[in-house]
Amino acid sequence: MTPDELSDLLLQDEYLVLDIPAKAFPELEKLIGTRAYTYWPAIGRLTVKMTTQMHGTVTSWASELIAEGVEKGAFDRGDIDLIGKGRLRGFSDEYENITKVPDVALVPGECSWPTVAFEFGYAEPYNQLKEDAKLLLEGSEGQIAKVIVIKLEPLQEEETEIQKGFVEVWQLRDGVARKEGQKKNLFPLPRSHEAQSIMLSLGDILGDSFERLANQGWSEADTLVLRFDALRKSINKATRRHLIQEGLLVED
Repeated sequence: MTPDELSDLLLQDEYLVLDIPAKAFPELEKLIGTRAYTYWPAIGRLTVKMTTQMHGTVTSWASELIAEGVEKGAFDRGDIDLIGKGRLRGFSDEYENITKVPDVALVPGECSWPTVAFEFGYAEPYNQLKEDAKLLLEGSEGQIAKVIVIKLEPLQEEETEIQKGFVEVWQLRDGVARKEGQKKNLFPLPRSHEAQSIMLSLGDILGDSFERLANQGWSEADTLVLRFDALRKSINKATRRHLIQEGLLVED
């Protein structure tokens, strides 16, 4: 594949799976820009997510976790960086030499690895999201404590609102990535939506930096909350912007 061919493909608003030989990847990687992607050199496979309005909602949602921690005094402002599209390398064992760019990640203090990563799928198939979670958890040997997966079903013709979507939390148990509990529905709106949330322990959020960053009175078992209603609200607004920009909805 030539650079021009890849550039043309990257203009498409969809999820791409491409065959790229390992020798050609360093040159072509420069063209991917700020998109989230995964490259498996052993099999020459590149998966690339096209950035949509909906993808941007993950950053907003993750930032609320940091804001809550600062507001409650669990840690100080600036203690955790919110990294969007940050490249990760140095995975171990079967994941060696893989390059992974998650959608969003929380990186506390001077840590070289994130502690919590977010993977968002719109056009991306659910099976690929599971593969991403496995890579991040097992490949980092648990340095990434949690992977939060958000999957939306793409809009169908004439639909103006997301009809189906869910959230899952993945973690490492006995060296294997496993889903924590059952998936939680985002769409359609559940009756119990106001109570829907994810509880993340301060130990998982701060990782090896807990002793340095956690403020007095906080333990590793203490939790912070990510509420689903905030994510839903952002997704609904982003969906409307997406449709307006695509010329499928008239702005009021």
